[in-house]
Amino acid sequence: MKDPGDGEGADGQLLSQHRWKGARSIGLAHQLNQQFIELCCELSLDGASSHPFPVVASYRNLWSELDPPARQRLSLFPFVIVDLRFGDVAWWRMAATNGTHARSHVNGAAPTTRWDWLALETLMFGWQVVREDRSVASMIFAMPPTVADCIAALTMQQVRTLAIESAKSLRLRWDNHPRLWRELLLAAREPDAAALEALRREAKLHFCGELIHAQPAVGAPFPLIAEARMDAAQEE
Repeated sequence: MKDPGDGEGADGQLLSQHRWKGARSIGLAHQLNQQFIELCCELSLDGASSHPFPVVASYRNLWSELDPPARQRLSLFPFVIVDLRFGDVAWWRMAATNGTHARSHVNGAAPTTRWDWLALETLMFGWQVVREDRSVASMIFAMPPTVADCIAALTMQQVRTLAIESAKSLRLRWDNHPRLWRELLLAAREPDAAALEALRREAKLHFCGELIHAQPAVGAPFPLIAEARMDAAQEE
């Protein structure tokens, strides 16, 4: 029996095309995820009482005990676990408008902190993906089409400036699901391959829920297609 995505027919050709583009972006997503996980591990060693990420503050010991291989295992999601308000249409419309009118003649500030650099890499990656393929951007960032249009319209100078100005908006996906993160941290540390794979599947369901929320009503089936493409890309 032939798989629907085996390349047969127009639908199969379209799936193969997006799988290839998605696979290329997924490799970069892994790298960005690992940078963010490294930052969370560093933050877990900080004794400050206030903390930007509640799931890091709640599980400092688990984060601090992740060795480099465990950090890499934890990063292997087929999408970006760093969120820069990619689902917030109103925020991005305002940011794009301000970027066009207020920042077009302003020299972009240079990144000075780890947050600035990570925000810049995140937004630069998103900008490159949306300019190449909007559907892959949705799959990688859970990004509504309107947000993709706003980001694609930015110049590189505006991307740099906006990234640094919004660096404090960086967040870890599913930070309102502490149980999921606790189990992910434990499975990555052990390592427990079976548990980690099951938890990645659960995380994909949360991510696809974000996609459903992000897509217009006519695009409701897309999250199911996206999950199939993410699975196929990771197997290649």
